[in-house]
Amino acid sequence: MPDIWALAAVVSKTLLYFGVLTSGGLILVRFVFASEVAAVLPVMRKYAVLCAILGLAAAGISFALRGAALTGDASGLTDPDMLGLMWQTSVGTALLLRVIGLSLVLAGLLVGGLGWGLAGLGVLTALWSFITIGHLSDDIGLWARLVLLTHLLAVAFWIGVLLPLNRLTITTGDTVLAARLGHRFGQIATVVIPSLIAAGVVLGWLLVGSWTHLFTTAYGLNIIAKLCLVAGLLGLGVLNKLRIVPELISGNAQAAVYLSKTVSMEWLVFVAVLLATAALTTLFALPGKL
Repeated sequence: MPDIWALAAVVSKTLLYFGVLTSGGLILVRFVFASEVAAVLPVMRKYAVLCAILGLAAAGISFALRGAALTGDASGLTDPDMLGLMWQTSVGTALLLRVIGLSLVLAGLLVGGLGWGLAGLGVLTALWSFITIGHLSDDIGLWARLVLLTHLLAVAFWIGVLLPLNRLTITTGDTVLAARLGHRFGQIATVVIPSLIAAGVVLGWLLVGSWTHLFTTAYGLNIIAKLCLVAGLLGLGVLNKLRIVPELISGNAQAAVYLSKTVSMEWLVFVAVLLATAALTTLFALPGKL
């Protein structure tokens, strides 16, 4: 049974993933769909700032919780010796990258204009922090790191399109722009989503290593549960692309309501996926290390 510190670490990691991926995704979407999201750009900037702040707070809390997990009590949260030792490890490197990356994101968003480019650099820095730590951080080549970065960018991009799509559909009532955004995202998703799936399969195989481990270990079963959630996301994405967005383009006002509902469902499933990922990297050991 996980102790309180492990459970707290899962929650803080989930918030960290949500903060970094959502703020990063909103910035990526701004670059790719600048004309489609212009009407909701102020709202996107606001939520990107809030999510970057959430990511910064969660990064600091996650770092402190590792100290508590090592000492077994609350003293580890602020123990300077323990935190100092962790700072010299990959845990400290990851925290530094996250602080730098999310600070660049905040600075770029607050400046606006050309500052979006600075925010984009911050996104890449913050995402790279996940490659320096975790189950895949040890003894992997550059190609595997790039596969993981591709995976993270694809996830962030998908998450990032949900807010502007929902805002255009319901808040502004601009179904024409919403339809255009949904259509263009669907076109790009035909490349992004296969990349996400392929990268996920490669990473999963690197982690599990065999079909036996996939079906007979807690780690493997957790991956299967995560894959089931991702399958649900893909189903919602296909529904949007093939049914709802074409109806929206044709002028069906009811399609806007359906699109908003499916976007809300995607948000919920994404949170579940992030929670499963946080649990996977916190509570379970790699099959080869059992």
